[in-house]
Amino acid sequence: MNSKNKIAILGCGNGGMALSGYLAAKGYSVNIYESIKPSEDFLKFQKEKTIILDGDIKCSGLLNCITTDIREAFNEADNHILVVVPAYAHEPVFEQMLPYIKDGQTIVILPGNYGGLILRRMMAEHGIKKDVTICETSSLPFACRRTAYNVVTIYKQKAKLKMCTFPESRSKEALDALNKIMPIFIPAKNTLEVSLDNANCVLHPFPLILNYGTIEMNSKTFRHYIDGITPEISNVIERVDQERMNIGKAYGVNLMPVLDQLKLFYGQNDCTNIYDYVHSKDSPYFDIIGENIRSRYITEDIPFLVVPAVQLAKKAGVAAPLFEASLKMASLLHEVDYEKNGMSLKVLGIDSMSKEEIIAYLK
Repeated sequence: MNSKNKIAILGCGNGGMALSGYLAAKGYSVNIYESIKPSEDFLKFQKEKTIILDGDIKCSGLLNCITTDIREAFNEADNHILVVVPAYAHEPVFEQMLPYIKDGQTIVILPGNYGGLILRRMMAEHGIKKDVTICETSSLPFACRRTAYNVVTIYKQKAKLKMCTFPESRSKEALDALNKIMPIFIPAKNTLEVSLDNANCVLHPFPLILNYGTIEMNSKTFRHYIDGITPEISNVIERVDQERMNIGKAYGVNLMPVLDQLKLFYGQNDCTNIYDYVHSKDSPYFDIIGENIRSRYITEDIPFLVVPAVQLAKKAGVAAPLFEASLKMASLLHEVDYEKNGMSLKVLGIDSMSKEEIIAYLK
């Protein structure tokens, strides 16, 4: 990829805006697509076309195209499509993408959250046999928040980020291309590795559930990581993390402990537990506030990360009592059947497969 490439970014949230500004500032021609009804702020942003990044990265970029027409975003772009939407938006966005998928495209899902499996299932259901490369990352490249209609505050850019590729034979080609614009990507084995290595399933649900009343009364000032992760809660989520590691091992993938991920992302230090790290000088979390009891830390991370982890564990015969407890507690607190409505193995198209068949399918 070079400065003459036109890149389509699907998604106008925190991550999509941050990536668009970063790439535009580096000289890339960027088209960004928004799938929801335009707000006044969006229309203002669409007219001005400038994104400002503040915080750990300070720059601005002028976008080529800001649109609510996905065909326009695709037609204006070359072969690199970055899908930067929450997991609950994967299926609707993929549905809109399907008519415009063509041979030679590289579709990057950031973060993956099993999105590659869903896209492959949908392409098969629609009889689409285009020769595309599908990439997934374990997280977004930035810890960031949109703080104004055209401003994104970057708390910290991740130093390294796992990425897998399907087909696996194109891993080197895809990594080389993406590392030319953002040299942070390292290879992962498959979609299970990058999706199970999304640390949000460990870092988000229990600190929110175990601080439920405090967050309800102080949602505008509560700092999820700084106020919510105490030494004892850190112990709990480290036990959750061990369950996650055990699930990965059962499927032949070497997952990275969350503490090691934080050090890889944000900086190495001598901390020996998650509590100490999120309170250390390397932590990007001191200024992140404002999550409420019905935030995405439950409404997205439970159905789209915890549900598949629980079902993968059951299929492999791996004990995951804390994952199961967070799913049960969140469902009871919100009066929602998150497992029924979540990203089940059936949604992923692998429910009828044995553990061994899933491993083979992912190669």
